[in-house]
Amino acid sequence: MSLAQADLVSSSRPAADSAWRRRADEGRALLRLAAPIALIALVNMGMSVTDTVMVSALFGADALAAVAVGSDLYSIVFYLCAGVLGGIAPFYTAAVTRADGNDRARLERIGWATVVLLAGFTVPLVWLAPIWLESFGLEPALLQRGQGYTRAVALMLLPMLGVMLYRTILTAAEQPKVFLKVTLAMLPLNAVANYVLMLGLGPMPALGPTGAGVSSLLVAAASLAVLVFIARRAFPAAHRADAPFDWRGMAAVLRLGIPIGITMTAETGIFLGATLYAATLGAADVAAHTLTLRMAGIAYAGSAALLQAAMVRMARAEALGDAATARAVAASSIVLSLVFGAAMCLMLVLGAGPLAAVFFDAGAAGIKAAEIATGLLILLGVLQFAGYPSLAAAGLLRGRKDTRAPMVYMLVGYWAVAAPLGLYLCETLALGVTGIWIGLTTGAFATAGLTLRRQCSAAS
Repeated sequence: MSLAQADLVSSSRPAADSAWRRRADEGRALLRLAAPIALIALVNMGMSVTDTVMVSALFGADALAAVAVGSDLYSIVFYLCAGVLGGIAPFYTAAVTRADGNDRARLERIGWATVVLLAGFTVPLVWLAPIWLESFGLEPALLQRGQGYTRAVALMLLPMLGVMLYRTILTAAEQPKVFLKVTLAMLPLNAVANYVLMLGLGPMPALGPTGAGVSSLLVAAASLAVLVFIARRAFPAAHRADAPFDWRGMAAVLRLGIPIGITMTAETGIFLGATLYAATLGAADVAAHTLTLRMAGIAYAGSAALLQAAMVRMARAEALGDAATARAVAASSIVLSLVFGAAMCLMLVLGAGPLAAVFFDAGAAGIKAAEIATGLLILLGVLQFAGYPSLAAAGLLRGRKDTRAPMVYMLVGYWAVAAPLGLYLCETLALGVTGIWIGLTTGAFATAGLTLRRQCSAAS
């Protein structure tokens, strides 16, 4: 080796070591940010499960079905609005990175204006749902029984959108633990309020299943009050109200947020559509699909958390104009997504049989459902292997303020590929609900391929 070659090799080693250190640092930062975000999602899921279990145990399956109509509609509307509010995150991260209190105040005002705008459309939509849903063929008696609950959750949209705004802001500021503590505190409050309002206590009248909706409304309002208090105490400089409202800034937030909202709604919609379609199949198919969907919700908490963490860290790197850090964020995000996706896949594949056996009884119907569920859980595991890197790449693109391309890729993957393929396999090849999940898994891989390709192009 010549002297010049030796000098070249020795000079390249510090640069390579520095790149690996950056990636390791970003990997740790991503994990610190993603862990509490995932826990928040699981706690929120716990609240939903609490409502479901208590309504079913106290009032029976008919009451649960009546409540489910309003609950599912609320979920679809909320995910759309939450996605739109997510458009503020890259801008807020940049403001935090620059330590710009004025910009944070501007963005918070934009966030509240967006909350009011969204609530103005969605609260009446959900409030009147018992009327307009009849045109879709739903049973009038079922809608009437769930009317009180549906109207309670319609009103809940306003405080919950405020809660979502502060969740977005705290995540963008890399302080999700604050939100996690508030959410954990509200979990037992939700259960106690459910019991008191549904069954009555002292002068409090029994509201029946409607009490679950009123309880959720009160808990949402309490959560928002606590978050507003914490935010204003922690960031007093970020709450000045002397600047004029920035309409152009709001338009910029909406340009990013609306595609995110469409993406989240369409992604939720494809699984809701699968549930509605599975309901037309046999009881074993429905039961197997239900178990798989519950496990999908748990698995999604991790991948969605990684998406948000990747978005925040990439937005921070972009605000600093640091190309080396941006490359480290991208590399660490994709590596972590592949590791966690593979781990989730392995756990679901190995645990599919035992989990299905525990969930279903030993009767003939239970054995059949367990057989179907085992196959579905394996497919869900394979889906996670594509889903984790797909969402991580989408988060990186959002951090670069690119939200339209991931929206298009998700629509193509799930609605142009997964839906028709699943229907074909289910109906033509008579694979039942297994065909639906094969379609969903194929769509996940198509989405992942397109999204990762876009991220690679953005990074080059």
